[in-house]
Amino acid sequence: MKVLKDQNKTMVNTEEVNNKTNVDNDDVREKIKNLIKKKNFNLRDLSRNIKKNDAYLQQYLYRGTPKVLPEEYRYLLAELLDVNVNELIPNWLKNISSQEEFFILRNIENKIDHINQISFSKELLLGLDFFDEKNLYYFQTYISDCKITTIVDVSIKKFIKPDIYLLNDKKNYFLATIEFSKLSQSKLSVKPYFNDFSPFQINANLLNISGLILWQCSKIFSK
Repeated sequence: MKVLKDQNKTMVNTEEVNNKTNVDNDDVREKIKNLIKKKNFNLRDLSRNIKKNDAYLQQYLYRGTPKVLPEEYRYLLAELLDVNVNELIPNWLKNISSQEEFFILRNIENKIDHINQISFSKELLLGLDFFDEKNLYYFQTYISDCKITTIVDVSIKKFIKPDIYLLNDKKNYFLATIEFSKLSQSKLSVKPYFNDFSPFQINANLLNISGLILWQCSKIFSK
């Protein structure tokens, strides 16, 4: 499994690039302001509709926090404003994205809702062992000031080797480290990945596995 740490900062090498990035970000903000004014929407209600606090869009549009609207909220806002999501993407981000191959991942907890999708660079999965991109979903966990995104191969429905798996109990998903039991040859040892349940031993045929973990990254929220 690949594990990356994302500090939620865009690295730039020169002042010129940094200035261009800021201009592009400001252009998108102005476009959103005009769309909201044209459609006579309320910032507080829009913020709630994209699942954020009442002041989220006010801070983004007028204080520049966050600098770039995260993809999940960009999709939601685009749908509410009835525009193509590409109109809400800064040019510098479009340029970066156009140089990479991307595919769409759906949220395993809500496979039907097209809003619950993320685009993912194929380059990040190079060298990983999986059969078909269509079997890949993402799962997100919030811990303290961190959001952890996990890529899951849902074609794996049984224990195949000691590793990290996504389990589910009545549609409640959780990550677990699974290995052979040292106490019984007929059982597996299941340990929590995030200390959210107590370790247990279980027969392999009774374990409800939703997929094998391929890749994981964490996003640190600013305080």
